[in-house]
Amino acid sequence: MKTFPLELSPLVRQGRYANFSRMADAAGQVFMAGYEECTPDYFIERSDFPFWTLEVVVGGHGFFREGRQQRHLRHGSVFTHGPGVVQHFGNEAERPFRKYFFVRGGGSFPQAWHAVGLRPGGVLQLGDVASLVGVLDKIVDEGQHSDAQTGQVVDGLEAVLLALIARHQGSASGEKSASRVVYDLAMEILLREYKNLHALSDLAQRSGYSSEYLCRIFKKYHGESPYQVLLHRKMSAAWLLLRDGQLQVGAVGRELGYEDPLHFSRVFRKIMGCAPSSVGTRG
Repeated sequence: MKTFPLELSPLVRQGRYANFSRMADAAGQVFMAGYEECTPDYFIERSDFPFWTLEVVVGGHGFFREGRQQRHLRHGSVFTHGPGVVQHFGNEAERPFRKYFFVRGGGSFPQAWHAVGLRPGGVLQLGDVASLVGVLDKIVDEGQHSDAQTGQVVDGLEAVLLALIARHQGSASGEKSASRVVYDLAMEILLREYKNLHALSDLAQRSGYSSEYLCRIFKKYHGESPYQVLLHRKMSAAWLLLRDGQLQVGAVGRELGYEDPLHFSRVFRKIMGCAPSSVGTRG
């Protein structure tokens, strides 16, 4: 059984975790990361935590107490907690969280986090998290393939992630427009159900909005079509499955809804820039 430097919450239905085998007190280094699908009763309340933690919500709804104010957490919410910060957050029972996190050593709030607008015990609301998911997946994946280059790779991925957070910051207060509500709903469906979505019409059917309308609002809030976002999400997941080495190329394609392995290979090469057969486990 794997051991981790931190006690993990039992209120998680499914999780993937990475321990980078670094000293937990090493300042400025990410030493643990994870992805969690939480239970309906997920709730964290504690007066302190020894390490600085950054969490990114990619699905579900909940709350976070920021000082005396209770803030809403949803798709795209980023929040931090750590030494000297009272933590009080959880999800709604009918819409539990899906979220990523990573943990840094050191007692001081990371300057790199502060530089992109994060603050201790604060919440940022991003206009988009689809581009962050692939980076977060790769950070967690690095824990499964640890080698001499892992530390440098994780540091680089964290820098990319922080740059994306800076790019996609939006307003976390005020009422959202009707189109923004639809975009958030459609994006949450896309990130949650991407394996079973094969075309834009599938997303339209699940969200209840027309393909034309979804294309307009994705262009407005994301800059890409929903179908392009779907392809990038599928191929990012395919890359991780191929790196894991448990499935052949054809099986990975079928896992993501591609019955024709040649079609899957063409799409993968176009999106990822290499053939799926060239992706493998490290020696």
